[in-house]
Amino acid sequence: MKKQLILLFAIAFFAASCGNNAEIENLKKENAALVEQINALKAGTYAKSPKYFLKLRLKQSHLSLSIKKHVKDAINAIEFELPVDKDFYDSVSEGTEIIDKFRFGSFILYGNWGDWEMAVKEKYVK
Repeated sequence: MKKQLILLFAIAFFAASCGNNAEIENLKKENAALVEQINALKAGTYAKSPKYFLKLRLKQSHLSLSIKKHVKDAINAIEFELPVDKDFYDSVSEGTEIIDKFRFGSFILYGNWGDWEMAVKEKYVK
């Protein structure tokens, strides 16, 4: 009798803690949808929506009268492509400066007066 009461209590506890069936069914549907998206990503078939890319140019810039420093900055500039979301893609245009950050540590330690500059060179959608 004691074992039956414990078993009945355990069943009642689990039934009460599980919530309603509609909530369980919603969670199962969400889980199935997520598993389907993961499988599609692994298979490479999920990429049907357009991809937004920015081509960025990153370079250092020094305040100097030395032609050598300016040529070095121009040669060392790099360009790279970065996928972005649609909101950020729409918020920038070609020529928009993303970063213009003064290099404070180099100024304090070495007396270099320069900064990092990153600008949008090109926008495109694939």
